[in-house]
Amino acid sequence: MPEPALSVLIPTHNRSDALALTLAGLAAQECSFAWEVVVVNNCCSDDTDQVVAEAQLPVPLRLVHEPVAGAGRARNAAAAAARGEFILFLDNDILVQPGFVQGHFEALRRNAGCWIVGQLVNLPEQEKTPFGRFRRTLFNYDPPDAPPREARGLTAQNVSMPRTDFERFGGFDESYGIASVEDLDLAMRAWQQGIRILYVPALLGVHNDWAGFTIRDYCERQRSYTRSEPLFAAKWGEAYPRPDIRRENSPPQWDTDPPSLWARKQLKRLLNWRPLSAALFAKCALLERVCPWPPVLWRLYRLLLGAAIYRGYQEGLETASGRVKDEG
Repeated sequence: MPEPALSVLIPTHNRSDALALTLAGLAAQECSFAWEVVVVNNCCSDDTDQVVAEAQLPVPLRLVHEPVAGAGRARNAAAAAARGEFILFLDNDILVQPGFVQGHFEALRRNAGCWIVGQLVNLPEQEKTPFGRFRRTLFNYDPPDAPPREARGLTAQNVSMPRTDFERFGGFDESYGIASVEDLDLAMRAWQQGIRILYVPALLGVHNDWAGFTIRDYCERQRSYTRSEPLFAAKWGEAYPRPDIRRENSPPQWDTDPPSLWARKQLKRLLNWRPLSAALFAKCALLERVCPWPPVLWRLYRLLLGAAIYRGYQEGLETASGRVKDEG
């Protein structure tokens, strides 16, 4: 059997139901080259191993166990096990159509030396709900026939690159722990070395997202994501690419913050008072059932989402401070 030209790498943690659908999409791929799939079981306690064992793919499928939790750790373990000239990172909840793997391979060959980022969209049924319609406004989607362009970021949910590039840059920074900014961190290192990252809308993945249906779940995930932001900012210093997040979510300073910013931060602190946030989540649920009118409901969504991001940033500051003390 020839060595694979491309390795599809899937880290997973307790999403065996979603993983089964992702593998089913890969089973429908027809490619003109040899390829493989590597699944990394990252501290799963569900039936992930059984799902992988029962999957029927037209190419080799290998299972790797990574006993240390962390998205960066799991993705690095997948890359270490890969044999392909190119690697394609795909999350365990990304649904793909026929032609997806072939499309990544052709884009890599057509744009030698570049990395390729595909497009992600929501499940259609998510956008039938009041929250799903709101969430749709948070992202810009492109028609699949839109031309490729320079990417402004990178998502490890749907990205491919030469394996030698990944190894040369040291892979994902594992210090972030949870899935958060490790993909943008890698992109910044690549840009510093002159790598072009192309966004190709035609390489479409549908995000089978556990947090896509309710504002409560989505807020929890955004809080978790933002916990890594202070570490990211400290690592990159003046090159940190998202100063607005730091400005809007750093602790309130009455002597330096403009009055409007100080007031917004105080409101976010108030909204993180558990009885109040629970009441607002309950109000959202009620309005979604009886009066899903966007001007009122979407305002509540924005308030709760902003408060969740603020809380995550504060938790991240505490973590970063603890690390500095430990290192000292």
